[in-house]
Amino acid sequence: MKNDKKILICSGGTGGHVLPAINFGNYLISKGYICSIILDRRGLKYKNNFKGKIFSIQSSHLSGNFFFKIRSIIKLSIGFFQSIFYLIIIRPRHCISFGSYASFLPVLVCTIFKIFQKIDIHIHEQNSFMGRVNLLFLSNAKNIFINFKNTENIEKKYLYKTYYVGLPNLLKIKASIKQSKNNNDNNKKITIFIYSGSQGSVSMTKCLLLMFSELTIKEAEKIKIIIQSPNELKEKVKKALKNINVEFVIKDFYHDIHEILEVTDIAITRSGAGTINDLIYYKIPSILFPLPSAVNNHQIKNAQYLQNKQCAIIINENKFDKKNSLEIFRNLIEDSQKRQIMKNYLNKILIPNANKLMLKVLQDENK
Repeated sequence: MKNDKKILICSGGTGGHVLPAINFGNYLISKGYICSIILDRRGLKYKNNFKGKIFSIQSSHLSGNFFFKIRSIIKLSIGFFQSIFYLIIIRPRHCISFGSYASFLPVLVCTIFKIFQKIDIHIHEQNSFMGRVNLLFLSNAKNIFINFKNTENIEKKYLYKTYYVGLPNLLKIKASIKQSKNNNDNNKKITIFIYSGSQGSVSMTKCLLLMFSELTIKEAEKIKIIIQSPNELKEKVKKALKNINVEFVIKDFYHDIHEILEVTDIAITRSGAGTINDLIYYKIPSILFPLPSAVNNHQIKNAQYLQNKQCAIIINENKFDKKNSLEIFRNLIEDSQKRQIMKNYLNKILIPNANKLMLKVLQDENK
């Protein structure tokens, strides 16, 4: 029975993969489960809040020149044996993959270990398009958890084992949004939060600087900008925002992002799965810049989910037009009724409790 309580979570790479994994792991631990997580070195950046055991492996993708591929193969070989060693220590009853190339090796080892011991493999897909690593293990997965109802690229023969659960959120979700966000005081500055996920974005920030350079003094006085800027652009961003005399706060990373989202009136951001869920939960009208290089265009598909529900506006970074983009931004600032309509549509989107739904499936498997 004790072994039924042992759960391994596999993730890595960006915060979009790691943070939901950590959220679910902490929820499991709060319910008396023994939960461990395997991450790569990139994923360790987000480990601080995890309450279980953390293991790190070598990992890499294979997209690069000949010498990069050689180094990657060496890393993957090391990571494979590390995964075997950790699986022998952990001996989990369940293994849950949250995607990214970093999860490939430990999940692969779990499929091998299934020959010798009972391990159920589960997959959670955050995006609206099934990722490549998760796709590889669909046939071996006991269950497939999805964040978007109509996740693409899942073969029909696997649909019977899919569960629409949403995205695992923080263990303690705030009960209500601060009143200041709904304050209709005309003298209140409109808070604009500009962020681009855990990796930051040089290209998106450069586009926005071009746009903001055209703001009038009167327009700048109406807004407050909170911006996540890549370190390499920090000084340039500061100078540009000072030139238009706008109130701003700038950092390369915000650990208190949920407190910021509570008071955000308009978000300008990428469209990773975690971001989309945050915009829905905090009811924030948004301008979305999908990452052009995202695998399988999953960020565009994520963004279209909100745009189709009239909750967001998409700007194509590859076809960025300063004049049109500025017009979109100005309209959102000036038209409070438009923002309210977008909030009303956001209110209609139900957010499932992924933590509870996923745990119920795992408990049913143990019966």
